Amino acid sequence: MSNLCRPLGRNEHDLIGSVVAKSFADDPINLWAFNGAAAMRPAFTAMAKHCYLKRGFGHITNDGLAGTLWLPPGDSKNYGFMGNMALATAILKHSGLTALRRGMALDQVLTDKHPKKPHFYLFAIAVDPELQGQGVGSRLMKQALAQVDAAHMPAFLENSKPRNTPFYERHGFRVTEEIVPAPGCPPMWLMWREAQ
Repeated sequence: MSNLCRPLGRNEHDLIGSVVAKSFADDPINLWAFNGAAAMRPAFTAMAKHCYLKRGFGHITNDGLAGTLWLPPGDSKNYGFMGNMALATAILKHSGLTALRRGMALDQVLTDKHPKKPHFYLFAIAVDPELQGQGVGSRLMKQALAQVDAAHMPAFLENSKPRNTPFYERHGFRVTEEIVPAPGCPPMWLMWREAQ
């Protein structure tokens, strides 16, 4: 059942990469950055393998249709040499040089805007389009926020869909800034949740 979830294993990068790619297939920022959806699955898989499941954590529903990826306080979105090579190769192969340039520009702006204060970072909460609006995302969010709140730490995310803002606000996040990371790029909303 989609309402039951468990922690992601370190080697489940293919599973969560597929879940995030399917969920984000209509995401304006990712469509712009990846110059379409073709590179999303291999790119998100590489990100999960080389960063989020290596040093962070995530959750997946038992049916494998929704999941999350987080980094703990003190860690940064760094894929390492092998991860950067895997990510660049995936983007170039599936979406070309324009996508690689856009992705690098977007990543630089988001890195510069990332809060310096220690916090948990939500990279992705992904729900299969057929399950969206059924409370699955809220159950995943509550599971992770229990860990965040047990550590008495704030949390941060970059929201790339305006329709998701009320969802994040229900879970205690507030918009701190709207940004347009690059010419032609859709806007994003930086959101912060104070320690509970």
